[in-house]
Amino acid sequence: MKISKNLKNLLIIGLLAGVIIGGWAVWYVFFKPHRDIGAEKPQYTLTSQALSDAFKSDTAALGKYVDKAILLEGAITGIDGKHVSMGNIICSMDSVNVLKLAQMKAGDPVKVQGRLTSYNDLMEEIMLDNCVFK
Repeated sequence: MKISKNLKNLLIIGLLAGVIIGGWAVWYVFFKPHRDIGAEKPQYTLTSQALSDAFKSDTAALGKYVDKAILLEGAITGIDGKHVSMGNIICSMDSVNVLKLAQMKAGDPVKVQGRLTSYNDLMEEIMLDNCVFK
């Protein structure tokens, strides 16, 4: 079976285009910039108590706040490793801000910005990650 010269050229061009587009897609997925929650403008600014009350009174609160940048203001109730508690809100601190935890203690007022990831309705815990002090 003989392949004509035009068909052969089209197959080579198609193969090269596929390799280039596929290579770009792989590069884009693996090397795109990460989301910087601390640098984003917060979509919601609340006190820690207001966020807790929202989850206790509204079953759709998770859908409203999940994966959004939230700025919380409140007092620290506990520090455990790289986690800061503000009542029933647990903030997993960004690696850069972990060093600031050594200077803080329970009762200190703080402003923390992070991304709400989950809500444990059994323990009534609200989890934020990538948190930074503001």
